[in-house]
Amino acid sequence: MKTEKLRLDRRVGTWLAQGAALLISLFALYTATFGARMDTLQRGAVMLLVIIVIYGKVLAKAENHWADRIFSVLMMIAGVASTLYQIINYRKVAENLGNISDVELLLGILLVVALLDCTRRTIGWPIVIISCIFMAYAYFGPYLPGMLRHRGYSITRIVSHLYVGTNGIFGTPMGTAATVVIMFILFGCFLEATGGGKFFMDIAIALTGRTRGGPAKAAVISSALMGTISGNAASNVVTTGTFTIPLMKETGYKAHVAGAIEAVASTGGQIMPPVMGAAAFIMSEMIGLPYRTIALAAVIPSVLYFGSVFCMVHFEAIRCDIHGISEDKIPDFKKVWGQNWHTLICVVVLIATLMGGFSTMRSALYGIVVAFACSFLRKHTRLTGKSLLQTLIDAGDGLVTVAIACACAGLVIGSISLTGLGLKLSSMIMMLANNNLLLALVLTLIALIILGMGMPTAAAYIMVATLVAPGLMDLGLSALSAHMFCFYGAVLSAITPPVALAAYAASGIAKANPMKIGFTACRFGIVAFIIPFFFAYQPALLFVGSGGEITLAFFSALLGVVGLSAAMQGCFIYPMPIVPRVILLAGSLCMIYPGALTDVIGLAVLVVLLTPQIIRSLRAKKASNDVQKS
Repeated sequence: MKTEKLRLDRRVGTWLAQGAALLISLFALYTATFGARMDTLQRGAVMLLVIIVIYGKVLAKAENHWADRIFSVLMMIAGVASTLYQIINYRKVAENLGNISDVELLLGILLVVALLDCTRRTIGWPIVIISCIFMAYAYFGPYLPGMLRHRGYSITRIVSHLYVGTNGIFGTPMGTAATVVIMFILFGCFLEATGGGKFFMDIAIALTGRTRGGPAKAAVISSALMGTISGNAASNVVTTGTFTIPLMKETGYKAHVAGAIEAVASTGGQIMPPVMGAAAFIMSEMIGLPYRTIALAAVIPSVLYFGSVFCMVHFEAIRCDIHGISEDKIPDFKKVWGQNWHTLICVVVLIATLMGGFSTMRSALYGIVVAFACSFLRKHTRLTGKSLLQTLIDAGDGLVTVAIACACAGLVIGSISLTGLGLKLSSMIMMLANNNLLLALVLTLIALIILGMGMPTAAAYIMVATLVAPGLMDLGLSALSAHMFCFYGAVLSAITPPVALAAYAASGIAKANPMKIGFTACRFGIVAFIIPFFFAYQPALLFVGSGGEITLAFFSALLGVVGLSAAMQGCFIYPMPIVPRVILLAGSLCMIYPGALTDVIGLAVLVVLLTPQIIRSLRAKKASNDVQKS
């Protein structure tokens, strides 16, 4: 009897989770077609369904204790009831201007508790603890020292600010997740379901498989391409790493190195246009720029990122004498392209509509429709009724983590806006930096890495951008440069120990220690940590300026990336002693700083140090050819 009851609980949980996930996708498609609902309705509806998905999954797990199952049911009821109240009474709530009744106070507290529990189950404790600290700050303000002191707010006032309106839980981040983000998750799921992911992988292997370190280079290219699908580091690792990590191990890479390369490559998928991570869409809303501007600004930084990782991988292969993949495991490029080129049509449509001025939601909708239609051009990519249903469920399920992170980040943002903490902390960082831009940027990057530990990119970006971006703008950065710096730093937190989400995702596939993978990923991504400073000092790298300025800045930065990668690995074509490495490092850094003089100095260093290796290599090839001819 008990077993039968448990089975029933699991079935009900599965139905709830899958049904709610399906409704999320259908609701997103409906609003993209006919227009989004009022903010409270749109965000509340998605929040309600996300809560059901989370607790449905809890009930579906057989190993959960009966007490946890009962608690989950109670929390689900509390979360659904408090959200449903907002949806039904949105006009009344809006008219009251934050003056809440005792019932609304109770419902607000219940929603906060349910949200924190959902966050704990979905993401982990770090963001829960941070959210609680900020809410406590709003209450205990009068008892704090110095600049942190404020008059303090009652529990009623705090809950009202966080629960009612669009300042807290149902703020801009949640709004972006409930509209734009879900549409691009849907687009990614449709592209994956119609064979886009496998196509990208096969193309990457076909292009790089025969070269030194072929599987590692394939991981870099496929992860860059997969960024057009998921925009999520951990999912990129799971998708591409399942194939690339075993191949890397076969060709001579150690397990932790293979996992690290995949982790750092997959992390870059979040900055790869046209579909970037959720944080990019939130950035668009926060600074009031069209998403196409954000995507265009990310083009050169993403090229520099993947260029740096590609160079690091190549130089590592030379240093460790690692060769390519065996011929029998390399797909035929022409065959792969001929059978699957049609899966790219939806990507072309997406880019064209975004650049053509269509809204992000409408562009994603057109991409989804085209992906679905094009799937019928080949039998092996055709979507059946069952696969279509599963794609819609997967998309809704894929929104859960993002939506919960955004809602929980809303607790932080609400507390900051209520207390004015943002301006205070921004002033403190500027004081610590003594109005020095470089020091301010370093402190910001450290804050991003610390806050991003165990936290989704979107949540880390929201918190730091809210606190620090205004201060960086006061020091002379544009809104785009300041927020892009924060976004880039938040992305890099995925490979930064001790809690590196991408490294943890890779460890299961590589069968290696996640900490070791994380530190190794930092080594391969060390140049990537410097790239945000490139565009902070050189706005032309964000496509700001004339064509000549942008072109010059790009090639200067690209040469700097190659030089930095060679200096860090201690190898270009041949190994390099320590003194030339240090000189090359300094010269490459000169290429970063804007200015004709620094560019000339840097270029001279690169030419003097790297040209002899190129000449030596050419002579060796000529001698080898002469031997073969004779």
